[in-house]
Amino acid sequence: MNIREVLANEWRYIFKDKKVFAILFLIPALYTLLFGSVYSHHKVTDVATVLFDQDQSKLSREIVQALDASQSLRVEREVYSEADVKRAIDEGEAKAGVIIPSGLEASVKAGTPSSVMTLIDGSNMMIANTVVKGANEVISTFSYGVSTQKLLMSGQQEDEITATFSTIPFSYRVLYNPTFDYSDFLVNGMVGVALQQVLFLGIGLTVSREKEAGSWESLGAWKLQPWRLAFAKTFPYFVIGTFNTIVAALLMTRIFGLSLRGSIGALVLLALLFSYAVAGLGYLVSLTAKDRVSATQNAMLIALPSFVLSGYSWPFDAMPDALVTIGHMLPLTYFLEGIRDVYLKGHGLSAIVQDCAALGIIGSASFLAAFLYTRFLAFRAKSEASGDIQPAAAQSPSNPVSM
Repeated sequence: MNIREVLANEWRYIFKDKKVFAILFLIPALYTLLFGSVYSHHKVTDVATVLFDQDQSKLSREIVQALDASQSLRVEREVYSEADVKRAIDEGEAKAGVIIPSGLEASVKAGTPSSVMTLIDGSNMMIANTVVKGANEVISTFSYGVSTQKLLMSGQQEDEITATFSTIPFSYRVLYNPTFDYSDFLVNGMVGVALQQVLFLGIGLTVSREKEAGSWESLGAWKLQPWRLAFAKTFPYFVIGTFNTIVAALLMTRIFGLSLRGSIGALVLLALLFSYAVAGLGYLVSLTAKDRVSATQNAMLIALPSFVLSGYSWPFDAMPDALVTIGHMLPLTYFLEGIRDVYLKGHGLSAIVQDCAALGIIGSASFLAAFLYTRFLAFRAKSEASGDIQPAAAQSPSNPVSM
């Protein structure tokens, strides 16, 4: 066989195998469209912001209108104490809070303006950078610019205006990650991706290798009790996934000094439910794949875009609605949100209830779909047995396995 024949065979294989063809020609284009759509807004805008206006003056109301009109910020509501501002940010209702001090207008006219404080959720650095820039642009220039225009129209000279008016000082305080430490922000996210990837790959092969070995049909005796098969096939990987998550947390905190301000119990619960959700999804992928190559390919098609769609590195507020919906169907989204709450915000179990519930729902829905697939589609031939199984290569007729 010469080189021309080998090349011809390879081209025929590529165009004949639909999955290989799709991976080589369609998936790159689809992922390009996907990732391009995620960042289609080009920058983070409309960051949810709460406002505490202690001045209640004409100037403060104009500042509020300017903040709300800016592309960077979106004033959600007004609160009535600094504690309410911090609480809204701490509970995730807002990503920033603006505090306008009392007597602001009078102090600006007197030439000794008070500082407007902006509190920022630093657990997402994309949002923090956007708020710092947007609030600074509005607050530092607004009063002077507006007042200057009004006084010029009334006939006053610029030197007189400068002598009597000054800009409002801008100050801000970043909560949770005050030093803008990228290791605290990025390492947690990347480790979460690696943990998901490893678990997906491991559990994705659990059924497909049985199919390749020819022993899958012998497990058909359990198709009327699919939970038994699912437990036997996924439990080891669930334990390994939980173990790896806890070990990764210890390495990040003990060796690299990353922040872990929250509850250890919350972290363990998050690890358990994350492993459960990924195990369910990985088992379903393995169950529906015809061989190990297909299982690996399908698992990677899910895992690869998960980080981008998780809302961790790029906030959901800046994504198209369709991609936000997809992102909320992936376990990594809720795991990383919970990790951010536990590691950076210092929260306990009560703060991650919704994330844990979502992971539980994803895992349970995946296992339910796997049970139905096992019961009606997974086995080509009907099995007369309904209780015990007899794996082809491991059991003899006189030694059945049961649970």
